[in-house]
Amino acid sequence: MLCATFSYKSVIMRYLFGCFLLWFCVEGMAQTGLVERLEKHVYTLADDSLKGRKAGTDDSRRAADYIVGQWKEIGIEPFFKTDSESSYYQYFYGRYINLVGVIEGNDLALKDEYIVLGAHYDHLGVKLNGGDSVVYNGADDNASGTATVIELARELKAMKLGRSIIIAAFDGEELGLYGSSYFADNNGNKNIVLMLSIDMVGRYKNTGKVEYEGVGTIRNGRNMLLGASVVPAGLKVKIKTFENSILTATDTEGFAKKGIPTLAVTTGLHKQYHKPTDDAELIDFDGMALITEHLKNFLVEASQSPEYKASGKVAAKHRDERPVFTKGLTVNIGSNHLFYTEGALDGKSAGAYGIGLTSQLNFASGKWLALRPELLYDYLQAEYPDGKIKSHCFTVPLSLVLQTKNPTPCFDVFFGGYYRHFFNNKLYDRFFPNEAGLNMGADMAVGPLRIGYVYRNALKNFNRQPVETAPLGKGNTANLRHNSSYFNIAFSF
Repeated sequence: MLCATFSYKSVIMRYLFGCFLLWFCVEGMAQTGLVERLEKHVYTLADDSLKGRKAGTDDSRRAADYIVGQWKEIGIEPFFKTDSESSYYQYFYGRYINLVGVIEGNDLALKDEYIVLGAHYDHLGVKLNGGDSVVYNGADDNASGTATVIELARELKAMKLGRSIIIAAFDGEELGLYGSSYFADNNGNKNIVLMLSIDMVGRYKNTGKVEYEGVGTIRNGRNMLLGASVVPAGLKVKIKTFENSILTATDTEGFAKKGIPTLAVTTGLHKQYHKPTDDAELIDFDGMALITEHLKNFLVEASQSPEYKASGKVAAKHRDERPVFTKGLTVNIGSNHLFYTEGALDGKSAGAYGIGLTSQLNFASGKWLALRPELLYDYLQAEYPDGKIKSHCFTVPLSLVLQTKNPTPCFDVFFGGYYRHFFNNKLYDRFFPNEAGLNMGADMAVGPLRIGYVYRNALKNFNRQPVETAPLGKGNTANLRHNSSYFNIAFSF
């Protein structure tokens, strides 16, 4: 009896072990196949023969034909369809071409909602460098993103999807996001509920992470991206609530400005960015395979979930209109001096610095008029004949702002007043602790960043001493007023 029981358990254990070994081998072969296909796509698209895939060239067209050939092999349907024909190609501005396919969803309640999975396939082409023609192959930027989209299309085609997924390769990104912006405006009025831009995902080994920017535009987006069943083993995912860089942009922009939730997916910038050394030999294909698996898991969940919704929040850089109220941080760096209202002498300039909170209330009518209250902690210095003043103080400016209607870039001028209180008690026997004056200047805002010039001029005498005992001596007026100029930088959030 013991022998029979032992034999029975052994058979079960061997069977389970064999199943596990088979599964492990199949998974390993699948992962190896994915890596090899990603490598093939990147090496093809970043080959010297395509001369950098500059938008609008024959070389770009040959890259487009390769991408479409892959989609046809996978079985991706053309997105553009009429009664007489169908096509993957969307021509715009005369010579540029977007490539668009679609995987129809299976859920009758959700299939008319669309997720856009996109990457730009153009790069910088050929440039002269020291008299020689140099090819900018753009292996990471953005053959890596294009290859990932091709393989995601292959994976998603085999899955049961709820919502439909649009597969897009955009042209003209390097010229100014032309292709994605055109498609955002010309997609047959599809109900697009999410857009992902895969842009430079080939350097996972270098950066040690893949970033998803824009998670705050999706309700419960953090949990959807970081769920244990979604993130593959060995992948480090970093999420950012919004895209906030004013120096970089990707194909999410045209969709985000329409209020569509967006995710920008990247492993980040590197020293080969926009240089001829961005070649296929530097790409981490194992890292790309992990990112592809993560994107597949997330997209399947996003397509199937009836609870998926937009959060209603939009990054500041993607707003077409200003919010009613903004707040942020501001820093001032400049100089200050004591101005003598009468007499031949004037004070010498000394450093002035400030940091604090800024806010702005934009009035509803066109939002070209605003009120800007601020609270600053200042450190002022000023020289006068008897010595040098150094004092900490609170400054409270309140200004009326006249600004251009477009939120970014925005230009404005402002004018108002300020109140200031000095905290250096040692000065109180000679100088008044309170001050009031005019506050004025001009700014330029790009996204959440505002840069400008501020001028403050006191209207109140700063000096307690009577004229006869003033530092300038009898017969000279000792009415002193602060006069300050600053370079200002502010960041809204």
